[in-house]
Amino acid sequence: MSKATTQQRLAAKTPEAAFLHVLQEEFRFSPRVSHELLSTAKEMLVGEVSSSALRPGQIRLVVASLKAPFGPSLADTDKVEVTLTLDAGAEDAEVKARERGEGLRRGRILRLTEEALEQGGVLTQEDLARALGVTRRTIARDIQVLRAEGHLVQTRGVVKGVGRGQTHKVRIIELWLEREGYDKIARWLHHSPQAIKRYVSTFLRIVVLHRQGAALEEIAFLTRSSVRLVREYLGVYEAALGVSHRRERLEEELARVSAWRKPSFEGGKKGEVRG
Repeated sequence: MSKATTQQRLAAKTPEAAFLHVLQEEFRFSPRVSHELLSTAKEMLVGEVSSSALRPGQIRLVVASLKAPFGPSLADTDKVEVTLTLDAGAEDAEVKARERGEGLRRGRILRLTEEALEQGGVLTQEDLARALGVTRRTIARDIQVLRAEGHLVQTRGVVKGVGRGQTHKVRIIELWLEREGYDKIARWLHHSPQAIKRYVSTFLRIVVLHRQGAALEEIAFLTRSSVRLVREYLGVYEAALGVSHRRERLEEELARVSAWRKPSFEGGKKGEVRG
């Protein structure tokens, strides 16, 4: 059996694939609408923040607190418990099929470090090695590659030395505002295009709620995002208003989203949504 076939079989054995099957076979939604519904369901029901119950593919780790001073030894440092997405199911299967195991692992390094930061924690290289089941030497080598690609991998040593930098999700939105394609952004971040689209969708919902006058905490609740992420996304939004081509891109997409979310069902087939 070829590696491509193996990856396709693995991708089919995920909760996402089962959900898509129900939408398409039982409700007769088109593939396009089914994927849109899956993305919206993830955004609304899962969001960007952790919950008390672990989802398939998630783990919990006790790690150093982002607020802890760097003087004391790690053993004496304040700790926090964070929930991390070790396996993102079909999205990770897609990355592995495209970039093999090394690319998938590097994408997971970026995702895990960012998830920890959003929950007030910061990972060490040892934390990453333990979570991903590899040696610290492998993690160090992966981080070198990621840095060469232009990524800031915010492990505890990096945050200690230069402070917290720009998050990958912020960079994703900036690239999107520059009209970079989803596939290109996904390849750079070792993510799936679906994940990139979900980040952009969350950003747009945050902007819409902000324009409607919602408070910071309310926006975080409604989008299931951390207050930290909402604040960062609103910072990107405010900056985009001062750059004409970014503002134009933003307004175009907000208008498109508004039109898509008010479809006309008159004369439509069962399950089909007109875009």
